[in-house]
Amino acid sequence: GPFRPLAHPGLLGRFSELSAPPDPLRWSPPPLPRTPTDFIDGLLTIGGTGSSDTHSGCAIHWYLANRSMRERFFYDADGELLIVPQLGRLRVASELGLIEAAAQEIVVMPRGVRFRVELPDGEARGYICENFGAPMKLPDLGPIGANGLANPRDFHTPVAWYEDRDGPMELVAKFGGALWSASIDHSPLDVVAWHGNHAPYKYDLRRFNTIGSVSYDHPDPSLFL
Repeated sequence: GPFRPLAHPGLLGRFSELSAPPDPLRWSPPPLPRTPTDFIDGLLTIGGTGSSDTHSGCAIHWYLANRSMRERFFYDADGELLIVPQLGRLRVASELGLIEAAAQEIVVMPRGVRFRVELPDGEARGYICENFGAPMKLPDLGPIGANGLANPRDFHTPVAWYEDRDGPMELVAKFGGALWSASIDHSPLDVVAWHGNHAPYKYDLRRFNTIGSVSYDHPDPSLFL
């Protein structure tokens, strides 16, 4: 069916219409919800700058959930999502396969990719950086050489998986800073094959190779030239 507006009081998208104080701010971790709340319902905006309309800037959200998404799917047309778990594991079922992540790992979901979030531990909390601009990429290492910092080999794409299910379901889209809902009768996670590099991925932050310390490995000799 056609998309219709979906009210969500915790999600903000028009930052130019709001005023922020110049004071330094910080927040303690918010409490988990007491009523059944999935990943979409548990989104809570902390702040942001720029706009999805101009493809520049970003927004920062919390997610607070105690229930897996049931017969419900989500995609963000405004930007890509960098998801940072703080409590509880996430099982992200996407059009392009499965990704599981926990604290000290991050997941990046590209703009427009449909997915569902399941909670293996029954509850989850974390942060989301919603990037309105160009897709994130690793910087050139310059004099560091071929290896160091976040190495490309440590970024993992999804495990192959798909589902072929019919039934009444809901597709939620974030578009123009607001949520929209449409009824569908088939799971969108039915892609059986794909190629390319526009795909979700995850990264273990413990694999970050710091330069000038003894975390692990050794810089290329070019660093000392």
